[in-house]
Amino acid sequence: MDYTEVRFFNNPDINEIIIALLAESDFDMFEEREDGVNGYVKANLYKEEFVRSMLQSNEVLSGVRFEANLIKDRNWNNEWEKNFEPVLIADRVFIRAPFHPSGNYPHELIIEPKMSFGTGHHATTSMMIQLMLTLDLKGKTVLDMGSGSGVLAIFAEQSGAKKIMAIDFDEWAYENAVENVERNKCNKIKVEKGTVTLIADRSFDIILANINRNVLLNDMEQYVKSLVICGEILFSGILTSDQEIVSNHAGSCGLKFVNAITQDNWMALHFKK
Repeated sequence: MDYTEVRFFNNPDINEIIIALLAESDFDMFEEREDGVNGYVKANLYKEEFVRSMLQSNEVLSGVRFEANLIKDRNWNNEWEKNFEPVLIADRVFIRAPFHPSGNYPHELIIEPKMSFGTGHHATTSMMIQLMLTLDLKGKTVLDMGSGSGVLAIFAEQSGAKKIMAIDFDEWAYENAVENVERNKCNKIKVEKGTVTLIADRSFDIILANINRNVLLNDMEQYVKSLVICGEILFSGILTSDQEIVSNHAGSCGLKFVNAITQDNWMALHFKK
């Protein structure tokens, strides 16, 4: 399949902001450079007006230049594999691909580096795992909302959760999560394709939602309805500049702030019902 490569020329400190905003659209692959970042989108889905609007509507992206080029069909998974390196989080959680050698750490997750989100490289995934390390997941029911590759759900099972539901609306992410669940020999995870409507009649002790600010704000009321009393919820996919609006909305929904951590321009928030 042909792709459009959009090359952004910017300070690499804001690469992750650009990646997060593009990921909310149809872009599904990214490559960081020393002088910016490349985003890849199926050629038939590329809309230049979306890119221009994205840059013009965000003050942080003021002055960022871009250029678009058509890239003919290639094996995109091979491209990912060439640039995929293992990740170690908090000296305890080792995330690697099947083609990497095993490590000697308390937790090892094997994640195939396909085009779904969640390999541990992005700050938001790393922070979610850091916060999960502070929770007692033993015997708990867990929701991984916007599960991507399934990495958080897999870590939840390794941490002792008794029942995990992993949900993503993207077909590629759904299939990738199913494969990774099987690859890690998990038997307590149910992967489903869909949106927040799937949890309307279900309840959870712990909810993990690493998505983006707009989805979190829109779906938070349902998350809280599905969270048991004294249940805990972790949010990420949030820019540090969005902390106030997310925290205020969480408070209005009946959540009590517990903790926050930051990495680069991103943050993860911990609340309790």
